[in-house]
Amino acid sequence: MYHVKQADIVIIGSGAAGTMSAIYAHRADPGLKVVVLDKSKMETSGGAGRGMDALNTVALPPYSQPEDVVELMTKVTEGILDQQVAYRFGEICPRMVADLEQIMEREKGDLFPVDENGNYRLMYLHPIDKPLLLPMDGEEMKRALAHAVRQTGAEVMDRTPAIKIVTSGGKVCGVLAVNIRTGHYYYIKTKAVCLTTGAAGRMGLASSGYLAGTYEFPGCSGDGYAMAYEAGAELVNMECFQANTLLKDHQGPSCGYVAAPRGAYTVNPWDERTWSHGYSSGDSKMGAWKRFTQGRGPIYLKMDHLDEQMIQIIEKIQWGNERTSRGLFHQSREQNYRNAHAVELAFAEEVGVCGGHSSSGVLSDTTGVSNVPGLYVAGDVDGGLPHSYLGGALAMGGLIGEEAAHYASGIPEPEQRTGLKAWLRKEAAEFEAPLGREGGLPTSLVEFKARARVQYYLKPPKNPVFLEKAAWWMERIRQEDLPRIQAVSLHDLFKVQEIKSILTVGEMMARSSLFREESRWGYQHWRVDMPAKKPEWEGVWVVIKKGEGGEMTLAKRQSPAHQWEYPTSMEYAYPDLEFDTGPMFQKGPEWKNPKDDPWMKAHLDAQGMATPRRFMAKEEN
Repeated sequence: MYHVKQADIVIIGSGAAGTMSAIYAHRADPGLKVVVLDKSKMETSGGAGRGMDALNTVALPPYSQPEDVVELMTKVTEGILDQQVAYRFGEICPRMVADLEQIMEREKGDLFPVDENGNYRLMYLHPIDKPLLLPMDGEEMKRALAHAVRQTGAEVMDRTPAIKIVTSGGKVCGVLAVNIRTGHYYYIKTKAVCLTTGAAGRMGLASSGYLAGTYEFPGCSGDGYAMAYEAGAELVNMECFQANTLLKDHQGPSCGYVAAPRGAYTVNPWDERTWSHGYSSGDSKMGAWKRFTQGRGPIYLKMDHLDEQMIQIIEKIQWGNERTSRGLFHQSREQNYRNAHAVELAFAEEVGVCGGHSSSGVLSDTTGVSNVPGLYVAGDVDGGLPHSYLGGALAMGGLIGEEAAHYASGIPEPEQRTGLKAWLRKEAAEFEAPLGREGGLPTSLVEFKARARVQYYLKPPKNPVFLEKAAWWMERIRQEDLPRIQAVSLHDLFKVQEIKSILTVGEMMARSSLFREESRWGYQHWRVDMPAKKPEWEGVWVVIKKGEGGEMTLAKRQSPAHQWEYPTSMEYAYPDLEFDTGPMFQKGPEWKNPKDDPWMKAHLDAQGMATPRRFMAKEEN
């Protein structure tokens, strides 16, 4: 069944950024019609659905200033950013914090800690000498944001993911979505889209081999990245990977951001530290990689030296807020934070790309708008504001809601699409094609194949031959497997859609890694054939866009000139990967085989290259 709706703004994804977009769009113009789409149910969807324990990067005077955010982002991106976007985020942090307290109906000092003067008390975590982490008692944050969205009167369509952003004349004009439960199609005419779908964080395959029960939600397959790309948006830094350090076997986060500001750190069995800070950036990943490559793993989160009070605080946050299953996991294995080497970590699981935790995503400016008029981005899909985490999603989510409202208020309705019914039937037939196949490939098989290739060929350190092979595999699966894939349910149909996203984003990761002919960002873009940064790539984005012929195009673009002079590199060095494995076996003078093989040649002449006899039907006597 087809439904046609009219909206001024469609918000795709109702996580932290999406809910703030809806709230701020309503504040900017209460008369606008806002539709919110989500794969799941808004109250519990997104990374914030489990509850949050901190705003990892935020500027709050007097302890930190917007310039401090600029300093951090300039350093961890190694100078490849628009500093004005970072500064804009820093400027609106106080507003975002005050709004959260108001939305969650929490008194100052209850949701966030304050000092004796009433100033928010920030903690150190990042690789600069400024406190930028604000602890938070945010278990109910997502439900409060969802409640506030419903109070605005926005139409919330749970379990109705978007599958296409539609443009006309290069501008946003509509969104096509499908309800997971009913299979009904919705075409929503709109003036603006706020894209807040989150990261392409679940691209590779976890070491467990599982497709579900993993750190990143399996649906984080880069659908927002792929939709933006198909709509003509420019994406940047797709070669700057996110490589997660996780709690081994639990497939949950290492929670270094909870424990590190409170005195924990990462060590190997000989209590050698992997790095000097707990921030998840390319330098710290190099340190972890070093320990494993030296054969001096595994690595552990060291907490046994902390006071009992601090250990209990860490347990309270980690077990009771973000990952409630974590306490049961430890207890079933008799793992006690008070013991040495109790918490083992896994390294570089499930490679992917992310704007909020790295630098990869849709390029945006200080208003959050992309190069496609009417398309705004915020949160982990946003590549214009790197390394901003939850604070960036909330602050810039609100900003793009305002900006989209101003844009939508000032332009006429998009023209009615001609031949809408025929177009909808065509789109639906294409989407549902896997349902009609008999004896096709199971979706789980193709998904496993795609994710395994991403993990095997793209995991750093990168090799250009592997990168070429990854791009080749993405195209091969697209051409050979997708036309034969079989869906047996609506759930399966959406898995096909996710596989398509994996192939598109995986190809972007491979091609941009090949295009940037240097290494940068520590572990995140480390090419063994070019193990150093190069001057000609300083401040340069790799911009990916869909070409007019449908091909993937890449180009270099200089990021805006810096207004603030801060360090543009982190503390690390690419190692020389020469290993002394000793002398190889030396062949003696008699160690020699003939240059020809007449015995096997005779069999070849007699049997030819036909199908082996064991596969042929036996003739009846």
